[in-house]
Amino acid sequence: MSSSEQSLGRREAIPVLYTRGSHYDVGYDIGRTFRGLIEDFLKNFTFLHQELLPAYTTQRGRQAYDATLGLLRGTYPHYLRELEGTAAGARVPFLHLMLLHVGRQMLGGGAPTQTSSKPPHGCSTVCSNYPGRPLLGHTEDALNEVMNHIYIVSAHITEDQTTSPGQARSERFTSLCYAGYLPGFCMSCNQHGLVFSVNVLFPTHVHVAKTPPYFLTRALLAAQTLQEAEDVLKDQGAGAGDGFSVNMAFTRQEGNILFHNAEVAPPLPGQNESQLSILTINTGEHFMHANKYLRLSVPEDLEYEDASSSHRHARAQACPEPDCRAALLELLSDTQDAEYPIFREGQEGVSTVTLGIFDIREGTWSLYMKNPRTSSLLVSLPINLE
Repeated sequence: MSSSEQSLGRREAIPVLYTRGSHYDVGYDIGRTFRGLIEDFLKNFTFLHQELLPAYTTQRGRQAYDATLGLLRGTYPHYLRELEGTAAGARVPFLHLMLLHVGRQMLGGGAPTQTSSKPPHGCSTVCSNYPGRPLLGHTEDALNEVMNHIYIVSAHITEDQTTSPGQARSERFTSLCYAGYLPGFCMSCNQHGLVFSVNVLFPTHVHVAKTPPYFLTRALLAAQTLQEAEDVLKDQGAGAGDGFSVNMAFTRQEGNILFHNAEVAPPLPGQNESQLSILTINTGEHFMHANKYLRLSVPEDLEYEDASSSHRHARAQACPEPDCRAALLELLSDTQDAEYPIFREGQEGVSTVTLGIFDIREGTWSLYMKNPRTSSLLVSLPINLE
């Protein structure tokens, strides 16, 4: 981060773009509107310049990039067009944006590969499913370089080539985005009543020529049902190249609201679909997920997140049950563990860049840019996108 950006501190500001058009058009509008944020982030993002770009200059890294890009041209060409539009609108190299999305899959070039590189994200999520007030709360934790480089996109994709999951279709969604990244990887909602948040996970083995998580979570923005969401995450024919967790609810389903936590891991040897474990959080229950696997038996690279995730889980268990909005905010804003707080202020190079609450009963998505214990709500957005 540049010295001028460091002097800004934590801003209480988040720009919002409303846009409509084809995938390319929407991507172009995102890039054109947020050009300054995207350019500045790419200029100063250490992970890009010290790891991803050098990896691209090696034979193995270039092979990993080309294999992943080739896969996506066959499975998610419409999201590649969206990313191409963002690059064109922001006047930045498509290569740089694509490298962000291939991520850790760039850093080995074998299949599977091993990497201990520090990831660009963290996050804690709590699904609180108590009677009359279902809530999904999420701290968006990221490397300090991401601070003040986020925005919200509310988009209507007007392409509708097919109704098959994974292919281009009409979409309406609102999504929190890191500068230059596809929508879908942080917190999001769509016109079918889906709300979700994402936690990164760190399997030791990552795979090239498999689908980057950013493209799978982008595809989730089009999901109409839980079964479609499961199909996206399984990604039959390829599978996820890296690990992540999704916390979600379909708010328009009949009966009581159910939350679901999906843990996703790269395929087992010889397989071509993601490992997937889904847990349902019923009425009267709550559940927290941070940045380590809780159910799938997957070797993990926990150099950076083992202690933090364990401490956050332990602290959450010591706090009162998050059975109302106030209690949930208290939990997600907790800083009692000074070394590994739930709301993070730069410890280990990671900060909570925003805190969000999806209130299913009210139909709102509330965002706090500073710790709610010391600052008020910045904005509340609707989650009903019809």
